[in-house]
Amino acid sequence: MIWRRDQGQRQANFALVQRFLLGLYIYPIDETTAEIYGNLKALVFDCYAPKDKAQRRRTNMSQLGIGENDLWIAAVAIQHQLTLVTADRDFLRIQAVQPFDLESWILTSPS
Repeated sequence: MIWRRDQGQRQANFALVQRFLLGLYIYPIDETTAEIYGNLKALVFDCYAPKDKAQRRRTNMSQLGIGENDLWIAAVAIQHQLTLVTADRDFLRIQAVQPFDLESWILTSPS
């Protein structure tokens, strides 16, 4: 009897997940995305990396506090003119060098 109840719950959960996934669109990474990503990475690096050439050569994106995946996500949003919804404040730094639509749906308590 317990097995049936668990099996029924699994099937209901699976149906919910399938229904949710039907509403998603996956944006492919293509040559245009890669070009936007490269330009975006250069802009971010120019803005936030040390100005000293020796230090600059030893600096990578993670040391600047911006992840490579965040740059890819921003590149997709820019390419397809999407509004990126996130609470990750690193995207504000990316947006400062390349404007794109960015929103946070996290409610802040009034001070």
